Amino acid sequence: MRILFAAVLLLTSTFAYSAAMNVTIWKPIPGKAPQMMEHAMAAKAIQEKLGATVSIAMENTGRMHYAVGGFENWQAWATFANKLSASADWAAWQQRTGPDPAAIQEENYLLDVLPGGNQGGNVYQVFIWQPRDGRLSDVIESATEAKGIHEKAGARVTIIVDQMNRMHYVMNFDDLNHWAKFQDTPNPEFGEFWARQTQDPNSDLVEVYTANRVPD
Repeated sequence: MRILFAAVLLLTSTFAYSAAMNVTIWKPIPGKAPQMMEHAMAAKAIQEKLGATVSIAMENTGRMHYAVGGFENWQAWATFANKLSASADWAAWQQRTGPDPAAIQEENYLLDVLPGGNQGGNVYQVFIWQPRDGRLSDVIESATEAKGIHEKAGARVTIIVDQMNRMHYVMNFDDLNHWAKFQDTPNPEFGEFWARQTQDPNSDLVEVYTANRVPD
């Protein structure tokens, strides 16, 4: 398994972002899920020694989310990437895992995390929205309003933009019970918000991920 970084960042909006992050989604080769996790945990140990913050989560489909963050901006990310490429430990990890890959990369996101995000918890859902007609600013405005409503109802929300100017709306929960209670509790305020949104849609939902974070 190899962490791949995209070459071009296509962010054209004028928002002030607060943090840089890279998330790669891996699908295990049949029969190699334990090996995939072993490789990921070894990679995490190396990258955290070099100053990154690494989070690993598993979807109920068996796919793995490998998130590398802890960077205040892209210059900090570039500094880390240079240290990683020069790391003897990382080179040894690549030599060890490369000949016998345990997973196939399915997605790779370079992400800008907007200020004011509330993270944490063992369960999260990601809703990825594709803006219509370049209306990213409208999507962010709507997401910010939804964030306020959802956080009053008990979720923790982070708003993120990827390299294709899609908005990732991340809802964090303590555990499955917390998530289930949130789902089962009626939210009239959000219903009113959603009714307004559907009158003039500014985006389309293209992906939904639900994952459980792997304990450190």
